Amino acid sequence: MKEGTTISVVRDHDTKPTESRNTRLVAAALSSGGMFATEAAYSDTVEQTPNGAKRTVTWLMDGAAKISFEPIEVAESITFDEFRKRYESLTWCEANANHPIAYLRAMNDQHNRLLDKVKTMRPMLLIRKGKRIAIVPSGSDEASKATREQILSEF
Repeated sequence: MKEGTTISVVRDHDTKPTESRNTRLVAAALSSGGMFATEAAYSDTVEQTPNGAKRTVTWLMDGAAKISFEPIEVAESITFDEFRKRYESLTWCEANANHPIAYLRAMNDQHNRLLDKVKTMRPMLLIRKGKRIAIVPSGSDEASKATREQILSEF
């Protein structure tokens, strides 16, 4: 992340990222020219609190990135079959990138890519000790256990 980067934080509590409206918001922004604030723009953590587990999903977006829209030249009414033909045609969507149908398709495709990635990731464990916070792998595999033990030994 560069110095002076404006970060917009998009956060959910106790909602799976696959079910979150914020995941759709991020997909829509990315489809329209928005950008992540950093390469590590996504985190999913679980913290054990006195009230039970608390899940927090966070996306970090570049708050200064411009999202521009250009209007289509004419209003139109089309049949469902024409809508479907255009929506399903990547060639048509690329050739008509500023058409609302192209935006819908791009957002849907981006959302699916985000879901595919998120589904492969486990939430991390967030552990508090006084004012210190550690975020460690939650997995039960040997690599996750070793990393968790190494981080917590220094915590």
